[in-house]
Amino acid sequence: MRSKAACFDELRAYCEQVPLVDCHDHSGVCGPKYTDAIQAVINGYFPSDIQSASSDEDLAFILDTKRSVEERWPVLERAWKRTCHTGYAMVTRRVLKKFYGEEDLTLDALLRIKDKLLNLEDETVFEGILEEANIAARIEDVWPNVNQVIDGSLKMTPRGRLAISLPGYHAVCKKQNVDDLMAPLKRTATSLDEYLAGCREVFDAHKRFGAVAFKDQSAYNRTLAYGNPTRADAEAVFNWFMEDPRRSASYPDGVAPLDDYLFHEFMRMARDMDLPVQVHTGHMAGIRNDIAKTNAVGLTRVLELHREVRFDLFHANWPYHDELIYLGKNFPNVTLDFCWANIIDPVYCQNLFKQVLSAVPHGKIHGYGSDYGGSVDRAWAHASIARDNIAIALADMVDMEYLDLDEAKEVARLWLFGNANAFFRLGL
Repeated sequence: MRSKAACFDELRAYCEQVPLVDCHDHSGVCGPKYTDAIQAVINGYFPSDIQSASSDEDLAFILDTKRSVEERWPVLERAWKRTCHTGYAMVTRRVLKKFYGEEDLTLDALLRIKDKLLNLEDETVFEGILEEANIAARIEDVWPNVNQVIDGSLKMTPRGRLAISLPGYHAVCKKQNVDDLMAPLKRTATSLDEYLAGCREVFDAHKRFGAVAFKDQSAYNRTLAYGNPTRADAEAVFNWFMEDPRRSASYPDGVAPLDDYLFHEFMRMARDMDLPVQVHTGHMAGIRNDIAKTNAVGLTRVLELHREVRFDLFHANWPYHDELIYLGKNFPNVTLDFCWANIIDPVYCQNLFKQVLSAVPHGKIHGYGSDYGGSVDRAWAHASIARDNIAIALADMVDMEYLDLDEAKEVARLWLFGNANAFFRLGL
C-alpha cells in the first residue's frame, strides 16, 4: 500500500526505522513450530474471513491436517478467491513473500514451502523476527500461572512486558471461582472484604514482577455499560453463593451487581497502583458476535467517574470511529489504541489516523499492537501494515498542507513509539 503524496516514500522509510511498541499481544510462549503448509499461512485471524466467506464445515476441512495439502487445496482456493483482499489476507500475503519467497497463495506455493516452515519455538528465530520488525517491547496479556508471577519464575517471551488480566477477577459467580483465584495466596476468602484484599495482593505481585498495565476484555461476554451498584447489592450476591458452593449467580442480571461493583473497585486499585487500564472495545475475534455491546461509548460513565485512571481504548473501536474520536477528544484520561485494527480494516485506520490528527491531541494515539498469540511472523507483517497505514495517512496530510514533513515524522515517531513508551512507562 502507498500514497500518491510526493513525500510518501521518505515518510515510509522514516517509519521503517522508528522502533515500535507493540501495545498488545498474547505470546505466552514462543511458537508455533509449523508442520503443515496450510496452517502456516491460514493462521491467526484469517480463518475467520475464510469461515465468513465459506462455511464452518469448509474451514474445518481446510484446517484438517490429517488430509493432504492437495486434497484440501480446492476448498481453500475457492475461499481464497473470495477473501484475498481483506486486511487479514494481506497478512498472509506478506508472510508468504517475506518468509517463503512466494508472491501468491497457490497449490504450487504451498508444496514449495512445506519443507521450509518456520520453527517459532526457537527463541533465537522468534527474537530475530522481532528484531527485524524493530519491535522494541510488547505488552503481553498471557493469563499466566499466578504462582509463577508471585515467586518470580514466570518466563516471558522476548521483549515482553506483563499485563494484568482483569475479567476473571470481577466475573466471579460461584464459590469455586473465588477459591481458585485465591489459591495462589494459599488462603480462603470468606467475605467480600477478604476477596478484595486478596485481589489487591495478587495485583501487587504482578506489578512487582514488572506488569505495566491492567487489561480487560470483558466486552466478549458483557456490555461495556457498567452500572454503579451499592456495596450492599454486590455483597448480597457474593454472600449468597459463598454460603453454598452448589449455587451460581445467573448471568447477566443475577451477577451484574457484583461484577459491576468489583470492576469499579479494581479501577480504584489501578488508580492507587498508578497502572493504566487497557480495555477491549469494538470488533471481537471470530464471527457471529454482538458488536453493539462492545462500543466504547458504553464506558462514558466509567471514564467520567474514574478521572484519575488512565484508560487505553483498544482496536480503534472498529467500526465505531465517531464515538472513539469523541471519547479521545473529551476525556483527558483516555488514549486511543489502534492495536489489531490495522489489519481488521486498513483503510478504516488510514482514514481514522487522518481524522484523529485533526480532532484529537496527537500525543494520545498508540499506533500499533499485533494482538497475536505467538505467530511472530504475523506480528512482523502486521507491523509492516501499520507503518504503511500511518505513512499513508500522514503523507496525505502533508500533501494537503495540514502539516509539514518534519512535523509528520515527529507524529509518526510518537504514534509508533514515543506515546506508548511514555504512557506505559517502559523506560525505553
